[in-house]
Amino acid sequence: MHRSPEAFLRSRRAGKTDSRSTVVFLGDSITRGAVSSNWAAAVARRNGNRPIDFVNAGVNGDLAFNVVDRLDQVVACRPDAVTLLIGTNDVQATQSEKMEHMFRRQKGLRSVPTLAHYRSAVSEILENVRTRTRASVAVLEIPMLGENLGSEMNVRVDEYNRALRTLVHEQGHELLPIRAGLQQLLTPDRTPPPYTADVAVIVTASLSHSLLRRSWNEISRRNGLEALTDHVHLNDRAGAVVADAVCDFVRRIT
Repeated sequence: MHRSPEAFLRSRRAGKTDSRSTVVFLGDSITRGAVSSNWAAAVARRNGNRPIDFVNAGVNGDLAFNVVDRLDQVVACRPDAVTLLIGTNDVQATQSEKMEHMFRRQKGLRSVPTLAHYRSAVSEILENVRTRTRASVAVLEIPMLGENLGSEMNVRVDEYNRALRTLVHEQGHELLPIRAGLQQLLTPDRTPPPYTADVAVIVTASLSHSLLRRSWNEISRRNGLEALTDHVHLNDRAGAVVADAVCDFVRRIT
């Protein structure tokens, strides 16, 4: 599996991919898979005997407008299929002034984060892919933030997902409804620890995986969670839900 568009484009210039299909996974850290279960790599492994190049265009911390800014690179890959999973950071940026400031500093957020801005950016992404490539597109729902589905943040995630579903329908693309599958991983009537937008929890989870070699599922359990590792990223149980949905899409269109 190519780990980046840059690596893929270098191989294409060397003439190694002309007879193969190309699938681009576009998104943020949940797609990148370095601080989250790597569902994209799982999809590539499951299709290892097929003539397909998989390109991981996930970038940690990206909001939808950041994806707009790097679409030229995606188009240059000449994809046959594109998956888009973006919105977690757009929602997180609305959590508090502190979070908004963090995204302004780290990701160049240029305006107050709103649902309208998110919808506009996703629309631009989809329109660019539609008009500038021949790719089939599948858009994935935004996962929960924290495992309390009735929390203020998850009510907001639901609002963003409703707008996303409407937009995907209007533009004639496919929606992969992963939220229900993720929700099924949660024990009913359980009181999970709250999502607090604490970046330290994310850093600790990442270091536990990379340095202590703990599995994402173990990190999730240690944090009192069932689908998420750090209230944001996916454990391997949740990653398998996403991989199943994406594999079905890939096998149907390639």
